[in-house]
Amino acid sequence: MMVFDVQAFMPLNNTIVYKKKYWRAKDPSRRFRDSDYMTLSDNSKMLLLEYSEEHPIMLSNFGMSSRLVNYYRRKGAEDVARPKLDIGETNVLLPHDKSPFSNFGHIDPGEMTSTIYNNMYKAPVFKHQPANTDFLVVRSTTAYNGHFWYLRNIENLHVVGQQFPSVDVPGPHSRKVTTAAKNRLKMISFRLIKKSSTGKIRVSEITEHFPETSDMQNRQKMKEFMQFDKEGKEWEMRPGEAIPDSDVIRSMVKPEDVCLLESMQVGQQYLQDAGFSRGDDESSDDDAVEGQSVEQMLAPWFTSRNFLNAVQGKAMLQLHGEGDPSGRGEAFSFIKTSMKGGFRPVGESVEEKIDAKKMREMGGHSYNVVRQQKAYDESAIHIWNAQKNSLLSTQEHSDPEREVDYVDEPIDARVHVRTPQSEVHTPASLRRQDDETGSQYTGFSREDQGGKALIVSRQVEGEDGNIEIQEDVIRNPKIIREYLKRRRERDAEADAIALLELKPTGDVETDRRNQQLLAEELARLQRNKDRRIKRDRQRGQHATANTTNLPSTTAPTTTARNAGTQRKCANCGQVGHIKTNKKLCPMLNGTMSRTNPTNVAINSPFGNGAPPV
Repeated sequence: MMVFDVQAFMPLNNTIVYKKKYWRAKDPSRRFRDSDYMTLSDNSKMLLLEYSEEHPIMLSNFGMSSRLVNYYRRKGAEDVARPKLDIGETNVLLPHDKSPFSNFGHIDPGEMTSTIYNNMYKAPVFKHQPANTDFLVVRSTTAYNGHFWYLRNIENLHVVGQQFPSVDVPGPHSRKVTTAAKNRLKMISFRLIKKSSTGKIRVSEITEHFPETSDMQNRQKMKEFMQFDKEGKEWEMRPGEAIPDSDVIRSMVKPEDVCLLESMQVGQQYLQDAGFSRGDDESSDDDAVEGQSVEQMLAPWFTSRNFLNAVQGKAMLQLHGEGDPSGRGEAFSFIKTSMKGGFRPVGESVEEKIDAKKMREMGGHSYNVVRQQKAYDESAIHIWNAQKNSLLSTQEHSDPEREVDYVDEPIDARVHVRTPQSEVHTPASLRRQDDETGSQYTGFSREDQGGKALIVSRQVEGEDGNIEIQEDVIRNPKIIREYLKRRRERDAEADAIALLELKPTGDVETDRRNQQLLAEELARLQRNKDRRIKRDRQRGQHATANTTNLPSTTAPTTTARNAGTQRKCANCGQVGHIKTNKKLCPMLNGTMSRTNPTNVAINSPFGNGAPPV
């Protein structure tokens, strides 16, 4: 081990020492009035946070503050304790109080959980003890004094769990984005007017701050709050309107708005890196639609809105699967799923699947609301406990870059192409095969996060005129995705034409393969035909029963249109209504007896005959 003298590389300065009463006597706005006060070069307490997520939904910028809240839940009415940690403020919860993490985290009685909290998100934090050999080097840079170096001990080291958004990230085409752009233009205009000696500005001065816009575009926006002086060809305030104060101007665009806009821009860049064009996010203001890829569903404007709706009980999340940022079942997937049987817990038993199949055969729902909610809550508790145990673990892992032998073999890129938010190896993929600390999901995540490569074979004419096979190994995920995208498009066009032009070739193996392709295509067409016939029968079943002895007076399209729903009633077993429909269900409107189903009244909506079964 080599030991270096730090002072041989850079001069160290003494830490600035302030007395505690010096900080207590000043307001926070005065305490940090200048940027040089936001430094760790003094004797103030510090908190180092390491985010466990590779790509958090949102992050604070320099100078923004967050609160460290220590939640303690009392054991009972006789518990009057109020524990206090070295850093952070204590918040006591009663035994019946709701968890600050809603349904996605719990605090047991007698337990204390620390949380980082601000206006954008909250996240649990877990304290760790830094190693004795670790220290912090601080570089303080100012325009007047240059660089200063300081050496400090690490006092408080915490690991941040998964973020729980408190606000939603705006979509690229949402109203919040356009409103923030207008308010920013107002801020710049008012500040330039205050600096101007004449109280007027030119539109070219505004355009300098908006390089992506033109003078004409800015001129249209400035008409909303300013007026144009035709003689001087300058812009000024409207008569009777004064320039707002500095505090009002500063509040037009809040720091949190800037962070949310930056998060939106990062999400856009991820989609562009994944091969999506700018037109693919036109539905960003609405919920994620069916058919979108995982990259699109993981956009921050979707995941943040899905979580907020789930907290309010308006939606359900998958909780596990492709949207899990940990890749090993230790974080929540914020991809939305249907509340009507869409949630599927991990490790669903065979008995539950059989019960769901029986219910479908009997005409009922394929899911139970109470059972689904119970499984949903149990999955959330399991993921929360797995995350807490993992981030509280003090076990030291070996350096994966030194001990993991990467396999330099090509892997099928069609199956193992990474998403743009997982191009860097995660701890799950770098974990050794014999590591027993991984959760039960580690095996699945390791399979999806290994090294990826794509081999492209080309036929190249050599110098002697012979055709040679040249292979290129591609490891860039962006290029792999583009190759596969174009290959799928070409294969889809070729398959549509090839089936119509298949002819006997004389080769036994080729003809056998072509016959198999034709058989599969015919089977697919036959299945579609059978489904259409079955669907048409269900639609026209009631109309057929009513018009058995009557001449046909309506077109088939009218019959299919008026057939109603295709669902099967759980009471009488008939198709065309549900069990709560008192108008059509004969067991609810009194036209059919539960003991004698064939006893049908004359005024039955199904005519003189028995209703179809």
